[in-house]
Amino acid sequence: MELRKLVLHYLDGTMGAAMVGPFPDGTATLQAETLEGRKLQVPVSELKAAFFVKTFTGNPDYERDADGEALRQQTRGRFVRVSFKDGEILVGEVSRSADLSKGFFLKVLDPNDNNVMVYVNPGALHRPPEE
Repeated sequence: MELRKLVLHYLDGTMGAAMVGPFPDGTATLQAETLEGRKLQVPVSELKAAFFVKTFTGNPDYERDADGEALRQQTRGRFVRVSFKDGEILVGEVSRSADLSKGFFLKVLDPNDNNVMVYVNPGALHRPPEE
């Protein structure tokens, strides 16, 4: 099983790096492991989101396009804008069958973003995703 880099953003503002294998939409508990190899079971209800990343260092100077209209044309699924309670805004694509009332995957369309995919806890959103 291939593990992918993941940055866990908790509702309390803390973060943690982990590795994770595949899991389906609507997952209630993420099973991951720390970079030291310790097993984690993280309730999605405790997370803002889980960010699948290219690198753990990222690019803190990068400014993402919160509007994302230029990226809309790359979408084969549903283009959505999600607004988190902490003020962060992400735009991307979700599958046409995704239930946005449960945990869902948001594909990041901007190739310059360090995030590739985000697993979103709908309970961390300011309002439902906008299509």
